[in-house]
Amino acid sequence: MNHLPLASVLLATFALAGCGGKEAKEPVSKERIIAEAGELARPLPGQYETSVKLLSFSVPGLSEEQADKVKGMMGDVGGKSSGYCLTPDEAKKGFEESVRKMSQGQGGVNCEFSRFDVDGGKLSAEMTCKGPQGMESMMKIDGTATAQSTAMHMAMTQKTSMIPGGEMRMEMQMDSRRTGDCSS
Repeated sequence: MNHLPLASVLLATFALAGCGGKEAKEPVSKERIIAEAGELARPLPGQYETSVKLLSFSVPGLSEEQADKVKGMMGDVGGKSSGYCLTPDEAKKGFEESVRKMSQGQGGVNCEFSRFDVDGGKLSAEMTCKGPQGMESMMKIDGTATAQSTAMHMAMTQKTSMIPGGEMRMEMQMDSRRTGDCSS
């Protein structure tokens, strides 16, 4: 599946953690978010590689051994690298299309941005999500996006009865960079 660099960063994050847990501020309109995303540089078509580094992971109230079991249930998040081809048609859509898709929600999860600011190539955002079985999450994203790379730091908190101890906290770094032209 092909993804824009920012989309792969953010959508992978949602798949890993839902999206994070305190009361949301007034939601930012989808139109404003899409306009802000349009201020980021248009990504160049080509082959991209994305790497994920887990910086911290905790489940308050659980022993380290129990927290490691929960971490294991998520799969090995850290140290993963994957590649994809960004086609010229996908590149033309820019980051706006990625943000539009994120705003639509997936898998019964309803997410809203309480902050989405772009300044030059820098992005700073906060998102709250609610989902099935009482899942409530909050995510903060800070990073940079250029025509050939993204570097995003994410801090997430997720609360749900499905997690032993009721809460999980995770920090990760996701970097994506263009490595050349797509191979056929």
